[in-house]
Amino acid sequence: MLLAVYNMSSKEKTPFFKRELSGLRPYSNVYFLYATLAVVTVSAVAFSVGLLVGKSVFTTKSSSQAAWGANVVDGGTSVSVLSWIDDQLLTTNIRNNLQSLTVLPHIAGSPQNMKLAQDIYTQWVNYGFDDVQLVNYSVLLSYPNTSNPNVLLLKNVTGDTIYSAHTAQETPLTPGENDSTVAMPFNAYSGSGSATGRLVYVNYATIDDFLYLTTNLSLNLTGRICIARYGAIYRGDQAHLAQMYGCSALIIYSDPEDYAPSGTLVYPNGPSLPPYGLQRGSLLEPEGDPLTNGVPSLDGVFRESYNSVMASGEVPSIPVQPIGYGDAIYFMSQTFIQVNNYQEQRTIYDVIGTIYGQVEPDQMVILGNHRDAWVFGAVDPNSGTAVLQEMARAFGTLRTKGWRPGRSIVLCSWDAEEYGLIGSTEWVEERQKVIGANTVAYLNVDSAVEGSSSYLYIGASPLLYQVIYSAAKMVKCPNQGFDTLYDEWLQYSPVTLNGTTQPEIYSLGAGSDFTIFLQLMGISCADFEYVNTTSYAVYHSVHDNFYWMTNFGDPSFTHHQAMGLMWFKTAILLATTPVLPYDPRDYAISLQNILASFVQQYGAVLQNQNISMEYIADELEQFVTASVTFWNQLQTAASNTSISERALRILNNKLMNLERAFIIPEGLPGRQYKHVIFAPSSVDSYASATFPGLSDAIFSALHPTPSVPPDWDEVRRQSDAVRVHIRYATQVMKQPGLEYLT
Repeated sequence: MLLAVYNMSSKEKTPFFKRELSGLRPYSNVYFLYATLAVVTVSAVAFSVGLLVGKSVFTTKSSSQAAWGANVVDGGTSVSVLSWIDDQLLTTNIRNNLQSLTVLPHIAGSPQNMKLAQDIYTQWVNYGFDDVQLVNYSVLLSYPNTSNPNVLLLKNVTGDTIYSAHTAQETPLTPGENDSTVAMPFNAYSGSGSATGRLVYVNYATIDDFLYLTTNLSLNLTGRICIARYGAIYRGDQAHLAQMYGCSALIIYSDPEDYAPSGTLVYPNGPSLPPYGLQRGSLLEPEGDPLTNGVPSLDGVFRESYNSVMASGEVPSIPVQPIGYGDAIYFMSQTFIQVNNYQEQRTIYDVIGTIYGQVEPDQMVILGNHRDAWVFGAVDPNSGTAVLQEMARAFGTLRTKGWRPGRSIVLCSWDAEEYGLIGSTEWVEERQKVIGANTVAYLNVDSAVEGSSSYLYIGASPLLYQVIYSAAKMVKCPNQGFDTLYDEWLQYSPVTLNGTTQPEIYSLGAGSDFTIFLQLMGISCADFEYVNTTSYAVYHSVHDNFYWMTNFGDPSFTHHQAMGLMWFKTAILLATTPVLPYDPRDYAISLQNILASFVQQYGAVLQNQNISMEYIADELEQFVTASVTFWNQLQTAASNTSISERALRILNNKLMNLERAFIIPEGLPGRQYKHVIFAPSSVDSYASATFPGLSDAIFSALHPTPSVPPDWDEVRRQSDAVRVHIRYATQVMKQPGLEYLT
């Protein structure tokens, strides 16, 4: 693999495409500062020793084991919280939580979802949290029109209807599904109106699919109704691209190849999607309330008109409707579609519970899961909610024993995530200065468990890699053949970097509530999930319910339990370790690999335009050097048994601000995202793009239109943005401080 750094042992520059890695060693348990976190035992004298290999613990009052909350006194014995929790998260409780959460549909803005928020609020108060808030926002949501349902008709040449799709209701197949409060099949924020015409199949409706149809096949899609299959990219991007290429409407169906593969049983006899099951979902492009983009939806705040939101392209103006594959097989000729969805201002409710730290109460480790579901939501999102509730109970038990963490722990139950991450976005927008200054990390779980034949799938900021690995090594694997989650994860998702194989951690795009924390605030984030080895076929359908989970998903609830332990232990490591367990060298390695891949993909194109990546490589060399120096500084400071609170704060501020240095205040061109290293792809909001502004600029230059000619100067500007923000991050690590303390 190409490594885009200089050979630091030489004063001469080596061409950046030939440079060797220097100053960074492969991952190893003896080299990383906090690798021994994975083997902390009950008999440990001080938990903070896990932060070092062979180094002394902090002995000042503020840095003692008791103050930081690494241990809890249980039955007269001081034990590690990381060990204590192993017997506390109970599968029976998680199962009961999920059953209660999924009794009724609870779409955002509904009375049932408000009731669940109130129930969670009451439970957290009873668990003894220091502060619990029920926070509400008035936001614009979208619903199907029950008095004038959407229709999709197949017509013959004389205009007579010969087939009508199941657009009023999915076929109920198990008790409980035939509920009057089940939302009709719809895509939120679809344009309203009708269209008639012949269909054109556009595969997954990706940018490559549309380019192939219009360029390779020379098809004119203007005025055509497109039919696409779900998957590959975010459905909102499918609608955006269909409208951009002139389609008059879009039909999206769940293809049996993806959701009911040959040889699998369909629901209710198996986990796969039945013929008339279908996927609801939002089409909103930016996160948050569409009428108050960038500011919280407070009373009296100016709200844009919905027409202006449509005109900006944030929601489609063309009608969009989901169907099942049982209907899709009929729609390959003259079609009529009528969508009558409407938008309405409704109140949503976030629940925020806090246990304050006793050393750094202003510093927060935030854990979040959304509560709202398109229907019953046994997987998405309430497998995560059921786990969050059991964790909340465990935190309450710790509080009854007099325990406090060193840093504050904040639990969040978000609302209206399904519509476009609205609850989390509004909360962060309202409190962004406090959150930006004081949040250590945000840990997200959306769908905790997609099935029992599953493995860990984690996306995270590079700074969090090692603490995540440490937590995974502490959790017993629920599947046979593996001792720990780490072992199983390594088996399913191995990646080799610098000669060492470890589980792969993916870059974060968007699609869940971590987005606003990373993309607006520059907070290091992680997103945890137990993904199925086959597809999660009942996604956003009426069949994602308690029956499915208890029969096909995770009947034993042991995977839920393992996810809870993984989530809990990661939070504890972050909240009870004096020096934050981050390794800046991981960011250096990630940047090296990103640049190497980027050069491999675009190097020849850029060279033809006389655009050099040398300047980025130069800055990356400095970043690598600074990351190693900073790492050594962390070790030296930590070995000082008289380290002061001021020194701790200086070190931790540097670690926190490293991620924030990659935020560009004005945002990426034409987008609300601000992270110059990682952001959602401009043509697939679910996927992560690296060097996103630069990638978008190159793509636009390579695919000009009559109205938008190639702009290679924009490529140069975005290259400069990457370069200077890597420099900013280097400056954060190099800033003096400790040497001047008295």
